[in-house]
Amino acid sequence: MRDSVVRLPDGTIGLRLVERERSILRALLGDLREIVGEEVDPPGLTELDETGEDADAGEATADEDDADVGPDDAEPVEVLTDPVLIRLYPDARPDDPAWSARFRDMIRGDLDDARRENLAVVEDTLDARSIDDDQAEAWLHVLNDLRLVMGTRLDITEEREAEPFDPEDPDAAAMVVYAYTGWLEGQFVDVLAAVLPDVPEPGDDPPDDASAGDDS
Repeated sequence: MRDSVVRLPDGTIGLRLVERERSILRALLGDLREIVGEEVDPPGLTELDETGEDADAGEATADEDDADVGPDDAEPVEVLTDPVLIRLYPDARPDDPAWSARFRDMIRGDLDDARRENLAVVEDTLDARSIDDDQAEAWLHVLNDLRLVMGTRLDITEEREAEPFDPEDPDAAAMVVYAYTGWLEGQFVDVLAAVLPDVPEPGDDPPDDASAGDDS
């Protein structure tokens, strides 16, 4: 099976996806977008009260007073029970679900904004024949999220992944898609990693040109 993600001579990254692959990914993206949700208040927009003034202006002082409020001081929030959401927004303190829930409530907006940005990039380039490295990184993040969602729903464990494929399994089709996204994610990792500079191992001798200027 040929690679679907390759580095092209011009430096861009080619997406050799057939229509069937793009259709599968399009459906998965729609599912992930439903989980993440749409942005409620677009940036730059404010609500005006009946006088035409900024409705949030009177809350500035209260917001400033709350600026230093941390997870221990915030109002309690609902602890997640959906396994998919728990996987996408794991507890910062597994031994303290209540604290983790308050902390999650503080940062989830930023996490969702980043996920929406990455989703938008992938949706916009899904039918493209080539993308740049920044767009490829967005693809990598989205594929990782897709696998977290599918892996949770399929109750994927190391033991289950190691089992021989059973075409009679009710989850057989979903397992194939899960394996496909992992295969695709691995190709993005390889293509992006191939252009990273080499990092010397501890104890390695410095390059010859680095020590050439020491002679005096």
